Amino acid sequence: MAIPRPLARAAPTDRVGGWSVPDRLLPHLLLWPAMIALLLIFAYPLGWSFWLSLNAYNITRPPVFVGLNNYILIVQDGRVWEAFGTSFLFAGISLVVQFVIGFGLALLLHRVVLFRGLIRTIIIIPLMLTPVVLGLNWRLMLNLDWGIINYFLRLFGLQAINFVNDPKWAMASLILVDVWHTTSFTVLVLSAGLASLPDEPFEAASIDGASTLQKLWYLTIPLLRPLILVILLFRSYELIRVYDIVFAVTGGGPGRLTETISFHIFSRLFQGFQVGYASAISYVLFAVCLIWSIVIIKVVGIKGTHE
Repeated sequence: MAIPRPLARAAPTDRVGGWSVPDRLLPHLLLWPAMIALLLIFAYPLGWSFWLSLNAYNITRPPVFVGLNNYILIVQDGRVWEAFGTSFLFAGISLVVQFVIGFGLALLLHRVVLFRGLIRTIIIIPLMLTPVVLGLNWRLMLNLDWGIINYFLRLFGLQAINFVNDPKWAMASLILVDVWHTTSFTVLVLSAGLASLPDEPFEAASIDGASTLQKLWYLTIPLLRPLILVILLFRSYELIRVYDIVFAVTGGGPGRLTETISFHIFSRLFQGFQVGYASAISYVLFAVCLIWSIVIIKVVGIKGTHE
């Protein structure tokens, strides 16, 4: 007697828009439309701008292919490296100041019991403001003649300060505006990290007689290292390529004292119409940000993993 062979099972299917789709194809069907859209949105502009960086093109005449000549000119252009130096000076000081203040506020907020939600809401308000609008308001408040800050300085018998146009105060004013704007990001990230830390290591350290500073240095900071890495990556990348606050507060002045690299690219593109050269500087900026991100990951991320 012949044994009947089992019938082959059909592949599991789902219904999408009235069509039967095998399960193994469904993820691709859902993923690729978004991927194609991202490629069209990002890949084409990136490819076109890179092609422009290999051409001498200033809008008034057709592009002329010059190869790597624009990148060679960047190496010889002192103004570009001066703008890079300004960007790193601004980014370094601002990052350190806002991280120290943000970490301190996060530690204080972690100990607060009453009105913690209200305090967090107040802290996050600056982060919700548009940078250009925020910068213009700060420019008015820092104004020499009718700014509210100089009004209070005069009210207490102090000399008014030309924050925006004085070379001694222009960079400090930019750093002040950025710290006020984005310190809340550090506070929120570290507050969430502090709330998620386990209690057992700290209880054991207290039993062993560890001081508050020892627990902060040997427990809190190492346990928060992944979040610290996120903060350093996000904020340093944004600070190196800062443009909007510079445009709204100082306009790159006085002179070129606060001309960051992104503001310099803007000047080359929209004032000098040097499209090819500005595109080349943009790709150099991209490479610098990429290298800086890799350095941060190597120093903070991998070290934290092995420990």
